Amino acid sequence: MSEETVYFLVQANAEPRALAAVLVCRGAGLRKGANSFYVRGGDLRLHSVWLADGRREAAPSDCPAFETRSFSAPQRALSRGFCAWLCASHPALAAALDAGAGLPARIAPAVVATEEGGTLAFHHFVQQGELASLFLRYREEAPPAGGTPTWADFERLLASHAPVLAALRPALGDECWYTKWRPDLEMERKFTFRGIPDTWRLLIAFHDVIAKGDLPDFVPEIDREIQVWDYEQHIFEVLGGNAESGYIAYIPQADGRMTVKRKWFIENSEVRRESLWGDLSLGMTDIEAHVRTLTPEATRRLPSYRRKRFDAQFESLATGNIFGIYMDVCRTLDDAHAFSQCEVEYCRTRSFGELRGLEQDFDAISGFVGASLARWRQSHQQDLYSKLDFVREIADGAPARPQPVPAPLPVGSTA
Repeated sequence: MSEETVYFLVQANAEPRALAAVLVCRGAGLRKGANSFYVRGGDLRLHSVWLADGRREAAPSDCPAFETRSFSAPQRALSRGFCAWLCASHPALAAALDAGAGLPARIAPAVVATEEGGTLAFHHFVQQGELASLFLRYREEAPPAGGTPTWADFERLLASHAPVLAALRPALGDECWYTKWRPDLEMERKFTFRGIPDTWRLLIAFHDVIAKGDLPDFVPEIDREIQVWDYEQHIFEVLGGNAESGYIAYIPQADGRMTVKRKWFIENSEVRRESLWGDLSLGMTDIEAHVRTLTPEATRRLPSYRRKRFDAQFESLATGNIFGIYMDVCRTLDDAHAFSQCEVEYCRTRSFGELRGLEQDFDAISGFVGASLARWRQSHQQDLYSKLDFVREIADGAPARPQPVPAPLPVGSTA
């Protein structure tokens, strides 16, 4: 596997944030796409340091590991050690990287450049986590005349990018980088299990195989790699067989308030209208009256159930589209009925470009989930079976679904 060159453009910590150094790194098997660059610990090693006075100094073989993240204590120790070595080896950098307030110098490159098929692609830092840092592509430039960029090239290009980065600044705040196709709709594909499997083990298996690269272009979404949800749903079917049909669910919050979820549909489908309202001042004694304020149609209260869900979310480096793999176990409050599903759902998009490739990404990750479940011999079927079907069957007198103890996965399974 051939190595690639990556340029970390280190700017001074104080205004006017002039270019202070270019850290030229190399690595193989890098995780990057047309939208994003996902930099894991150990992916890159320092090759050389370029300075403002024109020097290009090769990194010694015993230089510390290249690390700029500070998410965890081990990362901070490595990052501080690398920065201390860099400042000791290149004293001119010490003033530029001074953190002030008596704190040790720190390094936090905001812009990274990579060579991509005849162009020089520039990426801006957006997030870091335990597994990696993420940079989003914001600009592509023609390669310089000599092929390899120089200090002057980077200085000139960074200056020309100032209006672009200023326009992007609102998107760089926490959570502000996300957009979503049709926020009023959900897009999800369901895989209904036969019986109740070990959903935690399955979720971790999906996380691990995607993290190591088994699903090309997808990586765990930083800060949402693994989530646990456990809550009750008190559900009303909206009758009438018209545009009002579907269900309204009341979800008690831990703080005593209420979340209300509504879905509109006559028949099950992969794309449905959905709304969610949180932090409502409602108690359980209020919901019968409240549901009548949401629809003029008749409603039917169905059995309440507890939903235990393990989630992991994954981001496409090609498009920025983000999908969740959700492992559900739903049980009626009396434990008499239960069923389990895996859902693949579109969550949102993180990109500085246009929304693209959503259907293709949805099919790719859903196909991977279905193929993996089959490979792991996890009995299931892809269908449109919904939570409303589950509680409606119970209300209509359907027998309890069997709940066999999950069989162990085959020897050698990733899960």
